[in-house]
Amino acid sequence: MQKRAYFGVEGLDRLIPQGMCYGSQIMVHGDTGVGKTVLAAEFIKEGLRCGDTCIYVSCDEPPEVMRRYLQSFKVGTRAYEEAGRLIFVDAYEEGTSREKYHFSEQNSLEKYFALEKELLNKLQSEDKQIRLIVDSLSTMFTLFDEVEVLEFHRSRLKFLRKAGVLVLDVFVDGVLSDRVMTVVSHLYSVILRMKFGGSGVYPVRLLQIGKLRSGKFTSTPYMFWISPIFGILVASELGGVEVG
Repeated sequence: MQKRAYFGVEGLDRLIPQGMCYGSQIMVHGDTGVGKTVLAAEFIKEGLRCGDTCIYVSCDEPPEVMRRYLQSFKVGTRAYEEAGRLIFVDAYEEGTSREKYHFSEQNSLEKYFALEKELLNKLQSEDKQIRLIVDSLSTMFTLFDEVEVLEFHRSRLKFLRKAGVLVLDVFVDGVLSDRVMTVVSHLYSVILRMKFGGSGVYPVRLLQIGKLRSGKFTSTPYMFWISPIFGILVASELGGVEVG
């Protein structure tokens, strides 16, 4: 039986009880500060728990921020890094990075894609199942026009799908044009939207999850909270969407 993957967030995983196949592409987008990076940490934690090798590309903050999130979830990152199970790629610090893997040529999508391929080819030669998380692609895309972004993204996701890599790409709402976000979203098999709702006095966090390729989308927003100990907690008593 083919191994299936989950986010590692109980209430959220109830939305996709059949799980996701490796080779699926997940788009996470939402408001600044809503919890997208926390979700990425949960996704990494789940991957490490089930034996996957995780690659985290940090575009908006130094990789040390993700290390702190994982440590707050009782995940000791050093042992996983030394074992080659957790790989950080610094696309934030540019020329001053101390990470083993870093990307300083922000003006070249082609060179970034080459770095992804280099890492993936090495891991696939070791017959490992891989989770790739990029946080966030919207930051990387701001330097390029729409045509470049869409051509790059189609080629990249096609390659990753064929390679069987489970991809989670993070986007910040309001950074890219609505047209680019709409076209890009159709390239993913799973879309997770995270946003703030409620009033300014009593804001709440909400999420929606869907699968565009099958035409299924759960439009109902579900409230979630972020616990410093337990991570993301989703209020959901739901049926699910089958993915991949």
